[in-house]
Amino acid sequence: MVKNIGMVGDSIAYGCYDEQDLGWFVRLGKKILSSHSGEYVFNNMSQSGDNIADVANRANFEVLSRQFNLIIVNIGINDLRRRKDSKLQLDFSEGARIMYWNKLLDILGKTGATIVVTDLTPVIENRYTEQASLIRYNTDVERYNEIIKHICQQRNIRFFERYGVWKNRELEKFYKDATHPNAKGHQIMAEEMYDYLEKENLL
Repeated sequence: MVKNIGMVGDSIAYGCYDEQDLGWFVRLGKKILSSHSGEYVFNNMSQSGDNIADVANRANFEVLSRQFNLIIVNIGINDLRRRKDSKLQLDFSEGARIMYWNKLLDILGKTGATIVVTDLTPVIENRYTEQASLIRYNTDVERYNEIIKHICQQRNIRFFERYGVWKNRELEKFYKDATHPNAKGHQIMAEEMYDYLEKENLL
């Protein structure tokens, strides 16, 4: 029986700024099918600009209407926008984010699918221009990753960590802007997820 792999997320999950118009989820699918021909189909339900509330609110309609074996969750960077003064409060409070993460995972849990949540990759702070009214900071990314990890641990959900590896890369080679990977970055993300799924015997 053919298995269905889905993904929910934002513009990074959708594949924006991949010069080859693929994105890391399509690249992951191609890699999976190269070793598991005909065994899988793929559904990317990600939307550019989404935050955790958007994904949680759409999940009832988009996820529960399909039968999934595996769901990958790659969301959160749009929850961390600040004005340039990093002392100002985030637009989206920590309490609200935790609430929506629990709502999303409650919904995904109804599918019976295996769930893999990814952490957030770092941003290149100095690529935000002087004209930019909003900026993201890696201190916020690191804090949010710990929150998401804790929620997943409480629920016994797999949490795939990449931040520590990515922060030590020359991100300018793999990013199109401050936040989004380019084609090379998307390819690396696909390969990392493939290796993780194989190691965890999820394929």
